[in-house]
Amino acid sequence: MAEKRFAGVNGNVDSPEVSADYESAQTFEKLRVGALGVYFRDGLKIRFIPYEGLERAFIRIQETRSRMCCGQANFNYYRVVFVRGGKEFADYMSENEKAMDEALAAIGAHGVPTGFVRPDTEAAG
Repeated sequence: MAEKRFAGVNGNVDSPEVSADYESAQTFEKLRVGALGVYFRDGLKIRFIPYEGLERAFIRIQETRSRMCCGQANFNYYRVVFVRGGKEFADYMSENEKAMDEALAAIGAHGVPTGFVRPDTEAAG
């Protein structure tokens, strides 16, 4: 079987420790939470986001209202967003709210702050 290659924050990661962590990671749909970091498919590659340097993770809810022939329907998408260097640099999208909440809790258990923080705004007057 071919060795898996991972796309890390600063380029490709080719490490037996990362491969072993990927295989043993908890799975929440297609998002994996391991001891070293978070893994998910992004196009043709597997993204690896190590916990070190990860400033925050939070869930962004995207609601879409669609008109259909017989009425309207609402679709909710849940994005686990990863922040590094003060910027959002990656996210994983799912329709399963419960799985994403559990994944965020597992990420938080590894010492990563979770939840959205509103940027400071200038105080008026």
